[in-house]
Amino acid sequence: MAAINSGCRARGLTPPYVATVQKIQPPASVYLSREDRDRLLACYSENSRPVAVTLCFQGLRSGEALRLDWQFVDFERRSLFIHKTKTGRQRSVPMHPRVHRELLALWEKRGKPDKGEVFLTASGEPYHDQTRVRFGGNPFRFVHNQACRRAGITGFTPHSWRHHWASWMVMSGCDLFTLMKLGGWSSLRMVERYAAVSSDHLSEAINRLT
Repeated sequence: MAAINSGCRARGLTPPYVATVQKIQPPASVYLSREDRDRLLACYSENSRPVAVTLCFQGLRSGEALRLDWQFVDFERRSLFIHKTKTGRQRSVPMHPRVHRELLALWEKRGKPDKGEVFLTASGEPYHDQTRVRFGGNPFRFVHNQACRRAGITGFTPHSWRHHWASWMVMSGCDLFTLMKLGGWSSLRMVERYAAVSSDHLSEAINRLT
């Protein structure tokens, strides 16, 4: 463009207009320390804690978790089948041990149902499906915000659990391709932000080289 502009000026011509695209920086990853994570989970109500544990250790989007049905929870194989996703791509993911314990206890408490929504509100009703309502926002946000206030944690939304999970997965040694598959992202570009979630983690990694 510098050469074109210089040539246009030399010949008395008007330089062509070239539209520029503003580079959008990906949002910074948000994650909690183990201590803050455990304190926040302890601050959820008994009814809402299973949702939070699932978000924390499975990395599901809030809508994916709230739409989870018992018929897609396989305790024997310890897996969850995510049947309705943001991208439209269904996926099966291994169940984290803490999620397995939490959901198994909930399933037994409910009378071992074969189907029906896994997570219910305090009034015993399913959380509203965000894909079927025009307004209303995240139906889990209110109880989440209450827990954050009790724990003294700010700037951490329900969706931040997904960033927390992805960040800790990378810091635990998970490669980006596996993270993409487990989290249901459509491309590696979507998970590149997690490649440098912690300078301390990177320092520890390089210091292990002997």
